[in-house]
Amino acid sequence: MLQKVLAAIVIEEWAKHYGAEPSTSKPPPLIEVSTLAREMSDRTLAWLQSEPPAAYHEMAFTLARIHGECTNLLHSFAFDCKVPWIEIPTLGTEIDLTGSKEGGFSLASAEAAVERDYAKLRDRLGKAKKRELGVIAEKRKTVISSIERYKEVKTQHDIRVCAAFAAAYVALKNTPDKVSPIVKGVMNGIKVRTVSQLIASFSNSPRPSRMRRT
Repeated sequence: MLQKVLAAIVIEEWAKHYGAEPSTSKPPPLIEVSTLAREMSDRTLAWLQSEPPAAYHEMAFTLARIHGECTNLLHSFAFDCKVPWIEIPTLGTEIDLTGSKEGGFSLASAEAAVERDYAKLRDRLGKAKKRELGVIAEKRKTVISSIERYKEVKTQHDIRVCAAFAAAYVALKNTPDKVSPIVKGVMNGIKVRTVSQLIASFSNSPRPSRMRRT
């Protein structure tokens, strides 16, 4: 996430400084004189038009911690309720941020552990071990809170990257076929930036002359 945001900031500042250079005549847009600027413009637009990534690499540590919490939750049924170890589900040891690796531990694995796996082990015990089950239920609440926080952070990262890419795209003076992704990015910028930051960023970015409505 941080790498994407910093890259967008560099692109935005590059475009602003190019447009601010003194000249006797109005310079052509940066994307017309630099193939790199054109490529960056195309890439930022492609990101804005596509679905956000499943996760960002900064989130790996948090997912690893959730893996430990889920493992501890399921193991509690063996330690505290004497459920045979053979019946305790095993979680993948490799942290899989994208959820694409077979046998890896992903967000979906965590959700399955606190829902499907937990319910199966709890129902196996029936009315026995009520006290132990109460303790395990509290552990489950903690893990669920961690999972929800993980999702919230992911959403915040999406908003920040989207806002940064939209600002960079506008600064490059490109004209998209549809304005929806750009408008979405600008609106996301409102969520993460102060009013003064927005004024400095978006009002200083040259606006494309015409855009087709969605």
